[in-house]
Amino acid sequence: MDPIRTGSRAFGIALVGLLCCAPAIRAQVQLGNDTQLTLDGSVSAGYSGSISNEGPDTHGLGYGGVGDLSGSFYSPQFLSFNVAPFFNQSRNNSSYQSITESSGVTATTDIFSGSRFPGKVSFSKIFNNESNNFVVPGLTNYATNGNTQTFGVGWSANLETLPSVTVGYEQGDNNYSLYGTQQESSSNFHTFFGTAVYLIDGYHFTGGIHYTNSDSAIPGIVSGEVHERASGDSTTYTAGMSRAVDLSGNTWVNFTRNTSSYNFLNVGDNQSTDIVTGGLNLRPVAKLSTQISADYDDNLSGTIFQQVTSTGAIVPVSLSGQPSHSWGLVGNAQYSIIQGLYVDGIMSYREQLYEGSSFDATSYGGSVGFGHQLFAGQFSSSLTATHSTSNSAGESTNSLLGSVMYVRRIGEWSVSGSFGYSQHTQTYLLAYTSSGYSYSATASRPIGRLHWNGSASASKSSINQASDLTSKSQAYSMGLSGRWLSVSGAYGKSSGSGLMTASGVNPLPPGVPPSLVPTILYAGTTYSASVASTPVRGLSLTGSYIQTRSNTGGEVLSTNGKSEQAYAYLTYRVRKVYLNAGYSRLLQGFSGNGVPPTLLTTYYIGLSRWFKAF
Repeated sequence: MDPIRTGSRAFGIALVGLLCCAPAIRAQVQLGNDTQLTLDGSVSAGYSGSISNEGPDTHGLGYGGVGDLSGSFYSPQFLSFNVAPFFNQSRNNSSYQSITESSGVTATTDIFSGSRFPGKVSFSKIFNNESNNFVVPGLTNYATNGNTQTFGVGWSANLETLPSVTVGYEQGDNNYSLYGTQQESSSNFHTFFGTAVYLIDGYHFTGGIHYTNSDSAIPGIVSGEVHERASGDSTTYTAGMSRAVDLSGNTWVNFTRNTSSYNFLNVGDNQSTDIVTGGLNLRPVAKLSTQISADYDDNLSGTIFQQVTSTGAIVPVSLSGQPSHSWGLVGNAQYSIIQGLYVDGIMSYREQLYEGSSFDATSYGGSVGFGHQLFAGQFSSSLTATHSTSNSAGESTNSLLGSVMYVRRIGEWSVSGSFGYSQHTQTYLLAYTSSGYSYSATASRPIGRLHWNGSASASKSSINQASDLTSKSQAYSMGLSGRWLSVSGAYGKSSGSGLMTASGVNPLPPGVPPSLVPTILYAGTTYSASVASTPVRGLSLTGSYIQTRSNTGGEVLSTNGKSEQAYAYLTYRVRKVYLNAGYSRLLQGFSGNGVPPTLLTTYYIGLSRWFKAF
């Protein structure tokens, strides 16, 4: 007889006996006169297994648990901490949402929190964790598996006669694989930040610095190659001053300098921008408020470049290197006629030089807003109309922006709805305007002893000068719940154009010229259903199913993706002992990478016991 197997079986029997029969543990740990500690958690033992088409099947007796240790030294305002380890936790044996058994620890420490010099340290390390890192807008994320680690430290100094200062440092790394590709990927980042605030003689001064760099190894499903790397860094300096003035007003001026760089597929660039903004707010009478502001950007191309790279885009950004800038003036006044009704007038002028072309726009507009109780419900709406003239283009446009929302009860029904519409609204770059609409509706009511609810929403937005830059989304859901049973279902659909990043597709930032970056087209659908039941006291049953299908196409990536996730979980409690059983199934794959879809099934049955040690 195998002595290792015999010993493991004996240990398992002893642990199950402890789980079922042991009385509640109550103890007091004394570590000196100034240390206070509390510890609780749970331990578990059970039988688990997994079946995969990418490796051998596994099964056997396993052990796990979670803990929560917190305490303080001398006083919680002097030093306090919390440490939460967990071992072999998954959606099959706990509330932890991972198809595989995951282990790790998170910890935080607060130092001198009751003083003028508070500090904080945090740490997290998680192994074999299912995280959803690959995204397509409007759809359920595709599943990944890997290890993550983060560390952060921050400190502040808050003295009465000196500036208040806060500094911090963060770093993290993530090594993961996307199910259905058999390819490893990784990413890491380092961030440093500092801020200062100083109030003297009515002047409020602020300043700060924020630096971050990142490096990623991109899987072939994203880059079209094997293990390409993308890297980038950004440094932002800020300074500002504000002061209250007469007529219940204030004035301000702010300065921002940003430098960014990136490199992917041996293509890289770097840009620096300096932006100055300032303005004055006045409230001469209670119902009237006015504002005038101005701004200047010495590198408009660099600002747009930074908008793209800040999304994590891994596509080359094409800039000619020609001079560019932007400046503008804006003035507006708002008057409250009666409670819930206001009117607003605005005028602005802006000039831009971008990629050797000049643009200008003079705009006049007004808006009206109304909100009040109407027909036993709450009604609110706003409408803005603007006329813009461009001397450089020799044309004029009219834009419209409106929204309406209504909420009320009708008998046993609770209903709400909203609608928004925009036409030829100005984007960040004057050469482009956007149009779109959105709506949403919700309803709920009791049906006997049950409660029904439903929702629907949709949106569409497009760049008028580029017909391919149109994004659409739809989402519908419905649920029915009672005393011991609830069911729900949902459907989502989305399509549009975006930017390819290391973690999937990100929407294109508003106002980014279509010619600046090669965009990627995406489309897909998501279906989901779930059920939960508590038929008898102590017994809980849950289950869900999610299906996602997507397709993407462009210069960087062209692939079809499919993901199906299903899981069921049972827990039955008898005093402090829980019977847990779970089943999970994942089917996920992508076309064009030469490997079959991943099929992974896991299951578990076992016991767990909650404890409070001290």
